[in-house]
Amino acid sequence: MNSLAQNGYQIHRGVFGDDEIELLRREADRVASEAGTACVRHLSDRSIVFRDLSLKAKISGLLTGQDLQPVRSILFDKTPSENWPVAWHQDLTICTKSQADCDGYGPWSLKDGIPHVQPPIALLESMVTARIHLDPTDSNNGALMLIPGSHLHGRLSPSDIARLTPDAAHICECQPGDVLLMSPLILHSSRRSIIPNRRRILHFEYAPSHALDARLAWHNSY
Repeated sequence: MNSLAQNGYQIHRGVFGDDEIELLRREADRVASEAGTACVRHLSDRSIVFRDLSLKAKISGLLTGQDLQPVRSILFDKTPSENWPVAWHQDLTICTKSQADCDGYGPWSLKDGIPHVQPPIALLESMVTARIHLDPTDSNNGALMLIPGSHLHGRLSPSDIARLTPDAAHICECQPGDVLLMSPLILHSSRRSIIPNRRRILHFEYAPSHALDARLAWHNSY
């Protein structure tokens, strides 16, 4: 896990085979169709397939030595008609079952009716995101761009982000079955696809079971 700790990301090639990916594609299309959106939150509430996937040894095995549990899941489904850019940012919020007044947590907001909050920086530093690629994703098709090492600077202000020039970005080109691990604090973005094709990504966030304030519970708690 040294490269993940040092650079803020790590790519594992060919974690899932063709048959597994085809099954996940069909389930992703079903969930996106039912939700009526290209960005579907709380996959584990919508699909037993994705709930089970988040617990599979194929993913947990990549997180060896860390006591992590899945706490959030999202499907990103870029298509030729749903082709959006994402500005440079960090993933700074978590989702919980309810809202409570806890030191270091705030501000609170609602997304799809679920409480979201910015937690203490130490909690974000302990988390890992796993992104499972279901389609070829290259620089022409909206591949994720990262600033290596930017997760080591904590929560970044807009002026901090402006100083960390995108010229230092690494483009994470991936094939179906590849898994990208990343810190939620790493600065990342993606461009609008130049040659837009399907670009389905399963995004699972993991956190230590003991990390959350005792007065709160994860929205996705198994």
